[in-house]
Amino acid sequence: MKDDPSQWIHSGLTCRDVAALATEYLDNRLAIFTNIRFSLHLASCESCRMYVAQIRLVSSALRNLPTLHPSALNRLRLRQRFADATATKALFPRIGISGR
Repeated sequence: MKDDPSQWIHSGLTCRDVAALATEYLDNRLAIFTNIRFSLHLASCESCRMYVAQIRLVSSALRNLPTLHPSALNRLRLRQRFADATATKALFPRIGISGR
């Protein structure tokens, strides 16, 4: 991505800004004015359009992965480790001693 002012002067966003905001843009979490500025930048910057398309593709692929759940035995082991860690922190809150 290039941070060439000719590519962002109309939107006020740089390519770095677009990269930082890409996930929020794809999740429709940008404020309306920022969303407009983001879209204006994409209209004038092929590199950022390709970048956002790649992020969209990866996000879609990740959403389509199956949800995995731990087995009952692994769930029990995790609960025990969390309990052990909590107990250790309660016993030694300031000196940072770890149980493992």
